[in-house]
Amino acid sequence: ILSITCDNASNNDTMIDVLAENIPAFPGEQHRTRCFAHVINLVAKSLLNQFE
Repeated sequence: ILSITCDNASNNDTMIDVLAENIPAFPGEQHRTRCFAHVINLVAKSLLNQFE
């Protein structure tokens, strides 16, 4: 596994830790990419909530 892309959910943090423990060649958090589209969505929702 070279890299994993996932959202910011805390269960994905656990998944990365478990994979790093069970797959010696996988360096864990260093090779995790957070989904940019998900991050943009969270920012947009936060900005729009200010106008409600």
